[in-house]
Amino acid sequence: MTRRMVFALASFALLTGFCVAAAAQAASPLDDLIAPKPGNRACFTRVYDADHLRKNPKQAVTSMAVWFAYDKEQGSPPGLVLGLGIAIHRKGDPQPLFAQGGCAWDEKVNLDTSDRRMIGEFKKDAGGGCMMSARPDVFETLSAEEGGYLIVDRGRDGNTLIVYLKDYLTMVKQADRAAPIAIDFGAADRVFLLRRAPAKECDFVERALTR
Repeated sequence: MTRRMVFALASFALLTGFCVAAAAQAASPLDDLIAPKPGNRACFTRVYDADHLRKNPKQAVTSMAVWFAYDKEQGSPPGLVLGLGIAIHRKGDPQPLFAQGGCAWDEKVNLDTSDRRMIGEFKKDAGGGCMMSARPDVFETLSAEEGGYLIVDRGRDGNTLIVYLKDYLTMVKQADRAAPIAIDFGAADRVFLLRRAPAKECDFVERALTR
């Protein structure tokens, strides 16, 4: 990960509070997906075949890749920042869309201030909350404005990841990261089951968000 990427994640953590002290970090199901150590990376992907898409005609997302990365956050005590990069392909568009954010485990991640569920498809309270940047082109400017929100959770084992989306994310295309695109997600594009993949399958996500 480049220095600019580490700086961006650290800045994002300060804006969102998504940084945890390394010594005090409690174990969570996220640890089964990626161990909380500086430099650790993990990749999860899913490509939907024609048969699945034919049976689910309202689903617009045809593939998804999620790239996790742990890095140090300077401070006292030192902390860790869990960055997330996400890429999706949609029907009718050959170019992937990207977004970036920071994640942390939270025992009440799916409850608002009135204890109402924020993502109805996620039936639990605790999970990995990921606040996305309103400007995924984080190297030039970082916005404190939220660019969307999603929840990640471990599937049946540490090799499966479930992504729960709200109704929108602010995303970009690699060719013009300065032009944010508001992407709406319908009811058929809210829950995705991904499987662990070789790191190289997420190289395009890292490249799009760090170079």
